[in-house]
Amino acid sequence: MADIPSRKPILTIEQQIEHLRRKGVSFELCSEAEAARILAGQDHYFRLAAYRVLFPKRVGGPRDGQYAGLDFGHLVDLAAIDRELRSFLLPLTLDVENSAKTRLVERITEKPDEDGYSIFSDYLAALNHGDRNRREGELNRLKNDAYLGSLVSRYPIGEMPAWVFLELSSFGAFADFYLFCADRWGDSEMRDEHYMLRRANSLRNAAAHSSAIVNGLGSSSSAPQLRYPAPLAAALGEIGVSKRLRRSKMRNPRILQMTVLAYAYSRFVPREKAEGTPERLLALADRSELHGDWYAGNTVIASSHDFIAMVFKAWLG
Repeated sequence: MADIPSRKPILTIEQQIEHLRRKGVSFELCSEAEAARILAGQDHYFRLAAYRVLFPKRVGGPRDGQYAGLDFGHLVDLAAIDRELRSFLLPLTLDVENSAKTRLVERITEKPDEDGYSIFSDYLAALNHGDRNRREGELNRLKNDAYLGSLVSRYPIGEMPAWVFLELSSFGAFADFYLFCADRWGDSEMRDEHYMLRRANSLRNAAAHSSAIVNGLGSSSSAPQLRYPAPLAAALGEIGVSKRLRRSKMRNPRILQMTVLAYAYSRFVPREKAEGTPERLLALADRSELHGDWYAGNTVIASSHDFIAMVFKAWLG
């Protein structure tokens, strides 16, 4: 039986501030009084403290184990940047999903041997028992939905055309169907696009559920290098990313997902539908650079920011 970790006692706001002080966190960029106000009504301790992992710890000496160069103001600023980043990423993922669905419907309707009904029927038949039950359950749960219920009632699962399924499906279910179509048509380019859709879906979920993103920019996968499609590697080379830098940054799952999303956006979303994206990108850049001098000595934050900014500007600017 696995050991159950000991429970940490709940701390008052004053105790939280004192705990941070013992960990080496200073209160120069943000006073203790302001920190108490923020912890009481703006951002709770657990969320703000998540960003401390981006700062190194001291080794040896009387302050061994304390964070080096970390101020409470950094935590507040990084949380604000994270909110801005999620607000920027979420519309991108929705645009990619919508454009990819539109493209897939077009592909199906253009093929003379596809009627739109048999391809979805064959997809369901190809699923194993558990996955089929899961997919049917997802659709059945929409019967009472105020927005999609009428579609489910009108088209029973056994008589549902692909374009209706795409209207009803989650991003994850759509990506799975996209891979089925790629295999059905022997289309290697679509298989690469399926990979991109999966990464975009992961980011959509993170942004939609307000998950912290920035706090993971300093971590690396245990794998030597996360796999990604060759066209993405080539595209990175075209915008000036060296193989060495690519190997380094693509080991971080979150940087990889954002890079894939930016590339997928440039591939899937027509320019006329991308209106406003460059302006939102500039707003994100302005917010992330507002206190750029605070992080000049933090290589993890500075290098991650520079790489992501370069990718976004190249493919979305």
